[in-house]
This record gives sequence, C-alpha cells and structure tokens, in this order.
Amino acid sequence: MSSPGVGAGAALSGFINTHGYSGFVKQGLVAEVTRASFSRMIKFWMQPIAHQKLFGRPESKGSPITKGLAGAIATVPEVFVISPLENMKLAEQLDKEKRFKGPASVASHLVKTRGVLGGLYIGYAGMQVRQVLWTGTFFMTLDLWKQGVKSAGVSNQLAQDVVSGFCAGAGGVAVNCWTDVARSVLQKEAIAETFKPDGVRTSAITHFLPFQFFGKAAQIAGERGVIGGLYAGVGPKMIHLGGSGAILAVLMPRFKVAYFKMMELE
Repeated sequence: MSSPGVGAGAALSGFINTHGYSGFVKQGLVAEVTRASFSRMIKFWMQPIAHQKLFGRPESKGSPITKGLAGAIATVPEVFVISPLENMKLAEQLDKEKRFKGPASVASHLVKTRGVLGGLYIGYAGMQVRQVLWTGTFFMTLDLWKQGVKSAGVSNQLAQDVVSGFCAGAGGVAVNCWTDVARSVLQKEAIAETFKPDGVRTSAITHFLPFQFFGKAAQIAGERGVIGGLYAGVGPKMIHLGGSGAILAVLMPRFKVAYFKMMELE
C-alpha cells in the first residue's frame, strides 16, 4: 500500500527479501493484532450506541442510511485509539535497517523525535477518513446485501451472513482504498524524516487537518493515476477486509443474542 505502482507480487517478494518469512511474524504483528482487535471492538460496540443517541431508536429499527451514519460516527474514538498502533505497525514493516526491536521501541523513537501527537498520530486525518468510509459503507450496505443474497436463493442463514458480510467489506474497500494508500505513503515519508537530524518536522496539528492528506492523494493520482496509484493493492485488500466483514457479519448478531440472554434483556 505504501508503494503505489508496485504490484502485490512484487511487494510480497520485496518484503520477504528484506525480512525473510519470519518477518510476517516479527515485523508489526503485535501492533497489527492489537490494532485490529481494538478497531473492531470499539466500532461495533459504539455503532448501536451512536445510532440510539443520534436517531432515538435502536439500530435494529434503523434504515441503511442511519446505520451507515452511526457506523461512521463510531469510528471517531476508534481512530484515536488505533492511530499509535497503526504508526508502530507501519514503522516496523518498513524497517529495512532493523532499527526497531518491537512496538515499544517504535513508540519511544517517535515520541522522542516528534512528541506524542507529532509522532504517534502521524496521518490521523487520513486514517479517520479511511475508517469513516469503510465502516459507513459496511453498515449501510450489509442488510441490502443480505436481502440480495436471500433473493438469489441462498436460504441458509450462515451462508447469507458470510456472503453478505464479504460483499459489504469488499465494497468498503472499493470506496476507501485510495485513502489507505494516501495515508500510508504520507506516514511512510513522515516516519523516514524522523531518522534525519534535519528532517522535516511539521506541526502536530497538521496530522489532524485534512489538507496534507488530500494533497498527498492528489499528488499520487497525478503521478501514478487513480488505478495504478490510489488503488494499488485493491485486490488483496478486498479479500482481507471482505473476509473480515464476513467474520463480523457472522459473529455480531450471534454475540448480541448471547449477550442479551446472559443479561436477561430479552
């Protein structure tokens, strides 16, 4: 994602050549697992709460639009929590010189060279836009996909959830892939500057404003084009987040029912 114009095969080969196969475990795994866990836990916990607060009715009685808007709002606390982990993961994955010894080492370096907000929240605006677009699209289209899958003749509930969740997740990538590319390039460049004694040191507030992020997206589109640049790696990402969407579509309603029964809420 951080190298527009480089295909998935070339990116995979380059990563293995640099870090070896053990790199899939050592380079950013802890940060990524932690980030992904917090990301999904927060957004799917907050979405029904946001829906109730915003629209005065439970999420189960909402429309695709209200569900999508509630999902988008739910990403605000999510991104604030996962931003440091996102930067730690990316720094480790791009660490060709083996300068870091884990997430704590990355965090220490970023804070020491750029401060808490300036180091741990690099690319915040891009991550916020990315999460809003994916999560909003997922919640907005999930029920529509379920209806379509059912109309197509799929009667098994589990199969309906798997297929519709995958489609909703992949659809989210179709909407937000450009944001992930732009923010990852921006973060990669900013992290590289932290190793230079005279490296560019922008104000921390810059990370929270959209101008730098949209400027980077426009630059990538101008240099590489929309497909070759902003949608680099879209295929593998659709499979990844489509699979994630499928798992969530299966687990969410079942955990909700189990929780309600445990708390004697129904």
